[in-house]
Amino acid sequence: MKPEAKPPPNRTRKTILDRIDLSILKAMAANGRMTYQALSERVGLSPRPCLERVRRLEERGVIRGYSAMLDPISLGHEIVAMTNIGLRDAATATRRRLEQVLCAHPAVIELQLVNGEYDYVARIVAPTLSAYESLTDGFLADPTLGIARIHTTFVLKMLKAFDGYPIPDTLG
Repeated sequence: MKPEAKPPPNRTRKTILDRIDLSILKAMAANGRMTYQALSERVGLSPRPCLERVRRLEERGVIRGYSAMLDPISLGHEIVAMTNIGLRDAATATRRRLEQVLCAHPAVIELQLVNGEYDYVARIVAPTLSAYESLTDGFLADPTLGIARIHTTFVLKMLKAFDGYPIPDTLG
């Protein structure tokens, strides 16, 4: 079993992927539990070269990890919130502290640094509205985090969940 997904590497150069790499990625995105034998048959390679390509894709950070797609409500996460966070203190040390705290918190399931009116967008889950309020009140009350304001949009109904990035047929 592979370790949990690693954060994406900060790349300055685009990774070169050929037709077979893209076929492997499409097959694995559709069924991550597929055996290497089945994968090799699907992409038209013998098992050993197929395994070597998968390992190379892992080493290059194209494949960051493996996981199961879980239903948030089944896990007690009744509240899913898209949370915009604006800073009052944009000093580098403050940003690093905030990013460390948010990335380490299990309720913060996604965090993006953005431009515009807010500095960050976080997807946060909670069992109840009051639990969400307590969490964000705690973030606001901590002066070391430098948060000026939080604006929340609650998800009322999930119409399409994220289940992976689109994989093109060809690159270039």
